[in-house]
Amino acid sequence: MKLSVCATFISLSFLAGCQSTSLPSTDNSNASITTEVTSADQTIHKETVCPSLGIQPVTVTVSELWSEGDVVTDAYSGDIAQVKDGQITLTPSRHSGGLLLLESISVLESEKEKIDFQWQSATFYHIATDRFYNGNSWNDHSYGRQTSAQGFKGGDIAGLTKKLDYLAELGVDVLWLSTPLEQVHGWLPGKDGNTPEYPYAGGATLDWTQLDTNMGSEQEMRSFIDSAHQLGMRVVWSIDSAPSKPSLADLQQFTVQPQDGSELPSYWNDWQPKEGQNLTHYLDAFNDESGQIPQWWSSDWSDLKYEGTVSTPEFFINKPTTEVTQESKKKDALLTQWVTSWVSKFGIDGLVLSQSTPQLTKQFEAQGSKALEAWKKDNQYKALEGSSFIIVDLENQNHFIPQIHTIESQCLPLNDQTNAQDKAPIHALTWFDKDKQPELTTDNYAQYRDAASTLLLSNGSVSIWYGDESAKPGDLYSMMNWEDATGQYWSLRSHWKKLLSFRGNHSAIVQGDYQVVKQEPYYAVIRKNESDKVMIVYTGE
Repeated sequence: MKLSVCATFISLSFLAGCQSTSLPSTDNSNASITTEVTSADQTIHKETVCPSLGIQPVTVTVSELWSEGDVVTDAYSGDIAQVKDGQITLTPSRHSGGLLLLESISVLESEKEKIDFQWQSATFYHIATDRFYNGNSWNDHSYGRQTSAQGFKGGDIAGLTKKLDYLAELGVDVLWLSTPLEQVHGWLPGKDGNTPEYPYAGGATLDWTQLDTNMGSEQEMRSFIDSAHQLGMRVVWSIDSAPSKPSLADLQQFTVQPQDGSELPSYWNDWQPKEGQNLTHYLDAFNDESGQIPQWWSSDWSDLKYEGTVSTPEFFINKPTTEVTQESKKKDALLTQWVTSWVSKFGIDGLVLSQSTPQLTKQFEAQGSKALEAWKKDNQYKALEGSSFIIVDLENQNHFIPQIHTIESQCLPLNDQTNAQDKAPIHALTWFDKDKQPELTTDNYAQYRDAASTLLLSNGSVSIWYGDESAKPGDLYSMMNWEDATGQYWSLRSHWKKLLSFRGNHSAIVQGDYQVVKQEPYYAVIRKNESDKVMIVYTGE
């Protein structure tokens, strides 16, 4: 039921760093570790040898980038040095983990390159809205939803709006929201069949024409998107491409009558399984001989491969708030019509599809692009310069190939991934696959910090899961840890901000050629393109 990246991303653990050989190793010392790169086709073992110079002055050869007398600055610490005999000497900040982020100082601010936004190199910030920040407590129990361990916790669009300054200061380009569309109103059985779960992260869409009241109103959504655009950030939504089974609360609210109601309580959502049953039996009183509920979405709606004509369900006749009418039409055409109407209404910049077909994706992309262009004509003062519409199809991976980094690395990887795949990679962190994220401590702080360095100095596109930057403890969908804002948590967030600022200021990091220039006693790479150049130096710690 949860719409999450972990279900769709390729599990590719990228640990190779520093110096590598093709020889496997069993040495577990601090100087070298065994790393593994796994793809669908192969497993490659590499030995990594890390620098151990530490936080002390380091003399770096920079003659391939800068001329004699040029002034170079470390973007992390703000320290500067002048090139002499093709070299500079600087000391990494003690908070950097041994990083120098070298760039030249422009004589005039106007000479700095203006970096045009490109989806292929964007920094996405992926948010489960319900778990981020509660801006309006009045909508916490919409549709009669009950408090539950696996239920809605109060985060909403109003809460996102209140945290926009934080997100802009962090330095992200794109806000990727869990679907804000109306979900089924009651609980659904969890994977174990014994745990009732509410669809707080999506995956159980009831109505594509309405926002979920737990998320907020259309006015709040419009204010949020307009404000995000004003701050230079784009907004994309996750979208389900198939409807959900009903909850008992929906069936009662929309007056769908059971075949046999003798086993139902007065409030159907209070139903409990009898002996020998579990929660998966909750629809037994409603299913007909074919196992369907005639008034609900037909099986053709749930069949991704079905491209024929479908009818809209009868229960919408009794639904007071909807734009769905009783009609028969091609399924993909109806889905596209409903979803892209939100682009026309708010100027949404893109959609992320977890389940789709190439045909449906093409329709979303074509109609969404037309809708955004029409919105821009009517809202020229709101539109971002050079804005374009994007569809990210995770199921077919026709836009991004994910490369997932781990926090278990003892050595900072900075090697090139430009040619690792035919398509532009999107990088993420492996705690997408973790049941529990460990609490930040003195012992594991360096792992969290270096994972950020690895991720944010990667080429191509980056996806940050909410709370990555603040070491959010707990499971994937735990609440954002706003209360952890001091000490090591503050230091880690500061580290993310510095790296994201450096990344945002330099197109060479995300789109530049890659070149190793030195491997002892430090590790360094050059990133450069026609208009930009930087050097990243790693001294170890």
